[in-house]
Amino acid sequence: MPGGRRRAATDRQEVSTVFRAIADVLRAIGAAIATVVTLPFRAVARLFGGASDAASGPRRRRV
Repeated sequence: MPGGRRRAATDRQEVSTVFRAIADVLRAIGAAIATVVTLPFRAVARLFGGASDAASGPRRRRV
């Protein structure tokens, strides 16, 4: 039955789309939680003279 195969492929695409949507929602929630968790640490770093600049990675020294 060729129609059955086509339907199975469509079902897989629908399931894949649903999982992708769930993953997007979880990713957005995770990003929001990460932002809320890091805010106090950034505030403390700012109090100590911008120590959070070191978190952005190594920078080249100007000579």
